[in-house]
Amino acid sequence: MKKILLIFILLLTGCSKQEYSKNLFYMDTIINVKLYNISETKANEAFNEIENIYQKYEQLTNFYDENSELSKLNNNVNYEISADLLELIKIGYEWDNKTNGLLNINIGNLTKMWHNFRENPIELPNVDDIKIEHLKMDNDKILNEKVTIDLGSITKGFVTEKVGEYLEENGITYYLINAGGNVKVGKSNKGYYNIGIASPINDETFEIVKEENTSVVTSGGYERFYEYDGIMYHHIIDPNTKYPANYMKSVTVIGEDSGLCDILSTTLFLMNIEDGKEFIKDYDVKVIWFTNDNEIIKSDNYE
Repeated sequence: MKKILLIFILLLTGCSKQEYSKNLFYMDTIINVKLYNISETKANEAFNEIENIYQKYEQLTNFYDENSELSKLNNNVNYEISADLLELIKIGYEWDNKTNGLLNINIGNLTKMWHNFRENPIELPNVDDIKIEHLKMDNDKILNEKVTIDLGSITKGFVTEKVGEYLEENGITYYLINAGGNVKVGKSNKGYYNIGIASPINDETFEIVKEENTSVVTSGGYERFYEYDGIMYHHIIDPNTKYPANYMKSVTVIGEDSGLCDILSTTLFLMNIEDGKEFIKDYDVKVIWFTNDNEIIKSDNYE
């Protein structure tokens, strides 16, 4: 649904001691990982494992790769999928129910149609021909006769959280992961990181989050879009209208769990701000909305 997300969250300083840095490219995103306060040997070992984690989930969930496990499932609903892919699908199924179908992972036919339009914008896609069906499951079994699952709305945050868990479990607590609009940080030598949130209307930073041990995830339509007949069509598709959502320019979610923040940022982008304020009352996160009128609105718990 969402993310091949290329909204740039500007990262400023957070640690002053020696750092080790590596860039990866997975999920159509440049992923920068910085590790601090460890030996070079341990850093290189960690970078290898981090790449293995991202590569594994890329091979599992790449919607546009016919050899991925997800593509094989989409082509044959009876395909015997792995426990790792099933875990992600069950998360998507759970959130479909939590959001009354707003976060629907079974709209790959629709997201692919819009993807093809942005790649070759000759005429607007005829979305009326697309039938939306929600995923049906009984425990670990998919009940639909056919599925077109797209896990783009949840995978990047989920995997980034997995990477953070790996680092913490191996005693690497000072780190920074910037996965293209999805940022997760550990401890900082100075007590916080400066995480700048990029404006959707210019090259400036409109907010700086000063925290450690947190995740900051932004969803918006201003990086991946195409303008057609004077109208901007981006990549975050509302399953109710079958068109790109147009409630706001961006929404940022701040909380501990990168996976949860990723899911909530997409969900909130697909609903108006008042409904979003009500929806997040059940979650320990802070939110910043950037409205279509260029107004910045923060959740009531934002300090």
